[in-house]
Amino acid sequence: MSAPDPAEWAQIAPHPGDHDLPAGRHELHRRRLLAAIAQRPRTRRRAFVPLRPALAAAALVLVAAGGGLAVRSGGAPPAALPSSEASRPAARAAPPGTAAKNRGYGTVRQLTDTADLVVRGEVTSVTDGRAVYRVAEVLYRAPDAPVSAEISVAAELSGAAGRPTVLYLGLADPGAPVYRPLGDEFGIFDLAGATATSRSPARSVTGLRTEDVAGAGRAFVTTLSELRQLARERR
Repeated sequence: MSAPDPAEWAQIAPHPGDHDLPAGRHELHRRRLLAAIAQRPRTRRRAFVPLRPALAAAALVLVAAGGGLAVRSGGAPPAALPSSEASRPAARAAPPGTAAKNRGYGTVRQLTDTADLVVRGEVTSVTDGRAVYRVAEVLYRAPDAPVSAEISVAAELSGAAGRPTVLYLGLADPGAPVYRPLGDEFGIFDLAGATATSRSPARSVTGLRTEDVAGAGRAFVTTLSELRQLARERR
């Protein structure tokens, strides 16, 4: 609203000449009254001007608190803020199956804790890559692992037939059933009396319960009684 023209107020403002005032004072009062009336709208209007930036800033803060904003950097397109789905922890991986057991092992403890079946015995025959193994002693058997006097092992199990061994086996085919040595030759120990020696120096554990880095690349030697003890600890 624009300020009124003092000339318009002069027509409606009461003339102070009707009052008993000293000479010349009525004109002075009349000018001051008109000046005050003309100044009042402009003063009130200026009082609201400083509030506009503050109101605009407050409105921006309220909108940002609503959570529906996008983040913009420079001239790049806005990037959406992360949703609640992104903050959720990733789902746990499925437990390892039989296929995951075909890996390297560092200790006899690891072999024992992974095996479905630990047996002492000997190979009687090998046909089409599958060995028939005669079981003389069961060191450990999982509840769902079938075992009989002879088992089928899906491996060549190279070596002389009738040579005593200890095998750490995983159940490869429950329906058959067919077993497989853990980690290929990691799960094969040759017996010479009471001494057990890992079949392959290159694919061998390095300790009973704790790995020994110095033993890498060498065949691991232990006793049959130690293998039995570890098997009993798992039961």
